[in-house]
Amino acid sequence: MEDLPTLVKKGDHAGILSYVRTRKLREPALVVRSGTALLGPDVRRAGRGLDPADRLAVLEQVCLAALDEADPVLAEACLDQIRVAVPEGSARYRRLLGTCLEASGDYGAAEAEYDGLLEENPSCALALRRRYCLLRAQPGREVQAREALNALLEGGGGGDPAGWAELGRVALDAGDYASAAYAYEEVAVACPLSAEVHCTLGELYATLGGLPNLLLARKHLAQSLDLDPGGVRAMYALVAVAADYLDELARAGKRTRQGEADGEDGGADVARELIRYGTEGLLGMYRGTKMFAAVATVLQDMAS
Repeated sequence: MEDLPTLVKKGDHAGILSYVRTRKLREPALVVRSGTALLGPDVRRAGRGLDPADRLAVLEQVCLAALDEADPVLAEACLDQIRVAVPEGSARYRRLLGTCLEASGDYGAAEAEYDGLLEENPSCALALRRRYCLLRAQPGREVQAREALNALLEGGGGGDPAGWAELGRVALDAGDYASAAYAYEEVAVACPLSAEVHCTLGELYATLGGLPNLLLARKHLAQSLDLDPGGVRAMYALVAVAADYLDELARAGKRTRQGEADGEDGGADVARELIRYGTEGLLGMYRGTKMFAAVATVLQDMAS
C-alpha cells in the first residue's frame, strides 16, 4: 500500500481514510477533509455510491474526526446517517452517541449510554474506556474514576500498557506510590525498551524508600541509562538514589563492606562508584554552560 503523503498528493480520499483507519492514526483534519470530499457536501445523501459497509465506516470515521475538530454539526449529521444505517438499538450506534454526548458536555446522558452498554456486555472495552474518561473529566469523581479504570484493566484491558500507565498516573495523583510502582511494572513488561518507563519506576521506588526499594530504583535507573545514556533525569536520580542508599546503610548501622547488606547487588562501594559515575557524567554534560557551577554545587550537596 502507498504511504500517506503519496495518497494525499494523489488526492485518493478513500485510500487516505483507509490508511488512517487501519493504522489507527489520529489525523482529524485530514479525515474531515478527505471524508467530506468523498461523501460530498450533503452528508444526508453522502456516499450513496459506496459499498454500505465502506460508507458506514467512513461516516463513523468522519463523525469522530469532526468531534476532534470541534465541528458538532458535521458530527451530528454523520451520527444521524449511522442511526438509520444500523439496526435499532445497535451498540455500534450507541457507542458513538455516547461519545457525541460527551463532546457536547452532557455527561449524565453519556454515562447512561455507557452504563446501558455495560449492562448488556460487562466486558465492552470501548464502553469501559469511555466511562473512565468521562469520570476522569469530572472534578470530585476521582474515586469512581479509579474504580472504573480498575474495572477496565480487570475486564480485558490488562494487556494494555496505556491503561496501566494511566493507572500509574492516577495513583500518583492520589499519592499512592506503591500502586503506581505496581502499575508501571506492568508497563515495563510491555515496553521493556522504554528508558522513560524505567526512569519513572526508579523514581517511584526511590520515593518509597528503604534499602530493598532503593536497590530496585538503582536497577531501573541503570537500565534507563543503558537504553538512553544521555538521560539527564535518570542520571540525577541515580546519584540521588546512591546517596540515599548510603544514608540508609548508615542509619541502619550497617557496615559498608562491599556485598554486605545485599549480596551480589553490591553495597556501599557500588553506591560510591555510582555517585562518581553519575557526577562525572552530569558535569560532562553541563561543562562549558552557564549551569555548570550550579550543577556542581547540587551534586556536591547530594553526595555529601
